[in-house]
Amino acid sequence: MTDPRIKRTRLHVLETTRRMLSERNGETITLSSLAKEAEVSRRTLYVHWGTIEQVISEAVSLAPGADGFDPEGLTTRERVVHFLTNVRDGIHEPITKVALTSLIHHATQEDKAVASMDDMSDKRLEQLRELVGPVTTEQFAELVGPVYFSELVLHKPASDALIERLADVAVELVGPGETGSSN
Repeated sequence: MTDPRIKRTRLHVLETTRRMLSERNGETITLSSLAKEAEVSRRTLYVHWGTIEQVISEAVSLAPGADGFDPEGLTTRERVVHFLTNVRDGIHEPITKVALTSLIHHATQEDKAVASMDDMSDKRLEQLRELVGPVTTEQFAELVGPVYFSELVLHKPASDALIERLADVAVELVGPGETGSSN
């Protein structure tokens, strides 16, 4: 079991990261600035994360959304609506949006940022697979891509109507599922 002090320190660093992202003062967050603000050593950050991109990626995953959702008894369509709504609400949160756009910018030039983006995508893909069963990366992109495009390019959250249409697409891609099954 992980030492509770380590858990507290990690959570403190991630919450500090989220706060720094929300302040949007134009300064780039670095491991040095984060260490100073969180009052931890840079060594601590290197041991637990290694790169600022990894810290930001994990801080983004702290966003609300782990709401104790129980998919039991729901159809594939209902599960996808819940999943996509969760994605939409998560990326619409200002801190998450700032972190994502920062990672996207860094990913154009840094392999470590690409790895962090890949890790975030893999986690979301796994969440979807847990809800509906096998999904390819292409199918995943087809479902979540419009949600990200709406938020990050059009600067407005995906509408409920769009999410409903994407859920219909999901049913075409992976099948309707059965109420009462745990897909």
